[in-house]
Order: sequence, then structure tokens, then C-alpha cells
Amino acid sequence: MPPPPLLVPALAKAMSIIDIVAREPGITFSQIQKNSGLAKSSTHQLISSLCQLGLLQVSTDGKHMLGLRLFELGSIAASQRIVEREALPYLRALTNDVQLTCHLGVLEGHEAVYLAKVDGNLPIKVNTWVGKRVSLYSSSLGKALLAWLPELQLDQVLTHVDWRINTPNTLPDARALKEHLALVRSRGWATDDEEDVPNIRCVSAPIRDMRGNVIAAISAVGTILQIDVERFPELAAQVCATAEKISTALGHR
Repeated sequence: MPPPPLLVPALAKAMSIIDIVAREPGITFSQIQKNSGLAKSSTHQLISSLCQLGLLQVSTDGKHMLGLRLFELGSIAASQRIVEREALPYLRALTNDVQLTCHLGVLEGHEAVYLAKVDGNLPIKVNTWVGKRVSLYSSSLGKALLAWLPELQLDQVLTHVDWRINTPNTLPDARALKEHLALVRSRGWATDDEEDVPNIRCVSAPIRDMRGNVIAAISAVGTILQIDVERFPELAAQVCATAEKISTALGHR
């Protein structure tokens, strides 16, 4: 079966240039153009764009090297894989205990994204997947990731939020969210009481690194039939205990 067609050919061409420079750091423009098989104009345009994005850099004598942005992204990707590896056994144990769908998520740019998901054995399962991006202001995982951010960083993230009132319970604006985040910090866990999706409830807790910084969060999610409001404190205690175990595994004391 032939491979599916590339949706964005320019992206594939840009990636081929990055691969060429990665294999031969210090390579010249003419060598890149020859090795890529691209036209000179296309090669020049792609290299210029990659340099503007910080993915490539060019020395004064015309030598091309990988940009620091790639190093930064690589470090983030590596740290996320470490968190995922350490968290999965504890996430599976939590799922077995609470019989709900459990997630591991991180703040990526101005969004929250699921790194891992473990389903419980209940017949009704929540429709989520690894790689799904979730709301920062209406999901419990998003709130847990936001609650311990420095004020300036929080304000910066919130400027990129597209506020939508998904349900009657959705927090309406940044001011309401900040007031709610104070409650999250005071008790150590966050909830989503039908704020993101009708009939869905969720509890989350933060994961910390060895310096005490919140680098991820875990959540337990289910339907309103599976999670009664009165169950929030008990479920939160289980989620927080698991988050603490994962944090300890990552070096937090």
C-alpha cells in the first residue's frame, strides 16, 4: 500500500533541511541545496524561515547549524517522556483503585495536552485520547497546571485563552478563574463540575519536580453517575496521594 500523500509538502522539505544540517553541522548553503535537491529559491526561503523560528542558525561565514529552539524543544520532549515513564505505573494503580479514566497532562505553550491515558473497567468511558488538547480554564487538569504558575506567567497564558461558555457552570472570565485558582491552591486539588462538558466531572492534582515546580498534573474523570459531588473530597485524596508518589519518584521531597 503506498504511503498517504503529505498534507504540507513545505513542512516535509523544511524537515529535510533540518535533517541535513543535523547530519553535517557547519554545512554551507550550496551543499544544503545540492543535498536536498530543492531549487535555490525554495532552499533560501525555507532556510530563512527556519532561522527566523530559531530552528537553524547561520554563522558569519555562512555555516549552518541547528538552532537553540530545537535544543529547547528537545529538552522539553525528553522531560515529558521521563514524566510519562515515571507516572504510568502509578496512574494504572490509581485507575484500578477508583475505576475511572485517568490522565497525565502537561502545559504546552498556552494549552494543556494529555501525555497518557488509562481507562477503567466501567462500561461507560470518557472519549479522550493521548495528544488531546484540553481547556485550561474549564478542565480540572488545566486548572491544576495553572494554579501554581507565577502571576506574570499566568497573565501571559490567559491572554491567549479563547473564553467560551461551554456549560452553565463554566467560569466566565479571567477574574473568576483567578479567584477559583486561589481555592485550588489552598486545598491542593482542582475540580471540573460539568464546566467543560455536560455530565462530566473530574478531579486533578499537580505533579512537582525536584525543585518543587509544577510540571504536570493527573486527573480522574467520569460521568456524573460515576462521580457524585459528595465523592470529590475522597477522590481528591486518592488523586493527590498518587500525584505525591509520582512527584517523589521525580525527586521532589
